[in-house]
Amino acid sequence: METDNKISVILPVYNSQEFISQSINSVLNQTYKNFELIIIDDGSTDNSKEICKKLSKKDERIIFIDNLHKGLTISLNKALEIAKGKFIARQDADDVSLPERFEKQVSWFLKNEKRVLCGTNCKILYKNNVYKNNKSLKFTNSGITKKLKYSNCFVHSSTMFLRNSAQILGNYDENLEFAQDYDLWWKLTTLGEVGNLNEKLLVLRNREDSISVKNKNNQTLNFIKSCIKFYAYKNKIVGINENKDIKFYENNILTKNKIKVMKYLYNDKLDEKIYFKNLNLKQLFELFSHPNLLIRKIIKKIIK
Repeated sequence: METDNKISVILPVYNSQEFISQSINSVLNQTYKNFELIIIDDGSTDNSKEICKKLSKKDERIIFIDNLHKGLTISLNKALEIAKGKFIARQDADDVSLPERFEKQVSWFLKNEKRVLCGTNCKILYKNNVYKNNKSLKFTNSGITKKLKYSNCFVHSSTMFLRNSAQILGNYDENLEFAQDYDLWWKLTTLGEVGNLNEKLLVLRNREDSISVKNKNNQTLNFIKSCIKFYAYKNKIVGINENKDIKFYENNILTKNKIKVMKYLYNDKLDEKIYFKNLNLKQLFELFSHPNLLIRKIIKKIIK
């Protein structure tokens, strides 16, 4: 099985000296041994680079790339350009993969040649070393494809996908500084089946200084833009690799109501707020087509 099914593990690093050794070692200690580990440093200013260089000398499977600071999306695509594996596995520099993660994901792929993307559930670890009792992510193809219309269903650091399928789609969209993972996931659903393993095979660190937390507004705007593009693609308004500014969707008669509703539903994460009173009648009807997000919003308001 391993001979023809090499994995290219992509591990981007930016100022992660506290956890990078543990993260790299969790990859090196996988029960599935046929992989290359591409570590790409995105211009770290701490000791991350030196730690990575030292570890790369101890294992020939490690390829270390020393890069100027370009951001996550460009770093991921640069690593994809040199990747040689049939499968691409992602891992973040502060997360830890459990030993059987790769073996179980490859096994999932080999059961059905139509499969293109596999994530896993994860354990969430807080800074005081307490694990969060988190709910399981949806793990069937049908459940995920329905939910992807309005939410991300994958932990980026847990994913494995087919390299050739990503190449067909142009890899990660460099027009998106954030939410580039969600954008690739929905595009991959157009090529084949996706799924999440029910087992928790990744330890995900919940950090207050993470990219998604520090850049919550722009992360959410990029997500909404890609989400609306998914809808526009489904309705033959744009091509799958066609890039349009968010203003295009705000002005298009078929997407302008949906984008305003999404901004209202996610306004807890946006600097510029859209309130219920700002919605017109058409947008109110659109609002009730997203019952899960509406319930989430009501619950958050009650808890506050």
